Amino acid sequence: MKLGNPNGAEALRRAGKGGRALRAAVRTNADAHAAALAPIVRSLQAEGHLALHALAGQLNASGIQTRRGGRWHVSTVRNLLRRINGVG
Repeated sequence: MKLGNPNGAEALRRAGKGGRALRAAVRTNADAHAAALAPIVRSLQAEGHLALHALAGQLNASGIQTRRGGRWHVSTVRNLLRRINGVG
């Protein structure tokens, strides 16, 4: 099974939207997910889980998934923290 739109970005260009609308929607969803997780992350940090790998381990152990439904890794925690802190 092949996932996705077989026409890729071309379908968006034909619709006159380019990728701008899609990127804005993804950014909005990611910001909302980060905002929802911020209190959990702050709580874990207050408990002493400060290293990226420690936060990833705690999020995974708690059954909390990434925005796309995956497991947490150092890189995904780093991206989450940047988004929570308004960096990048």
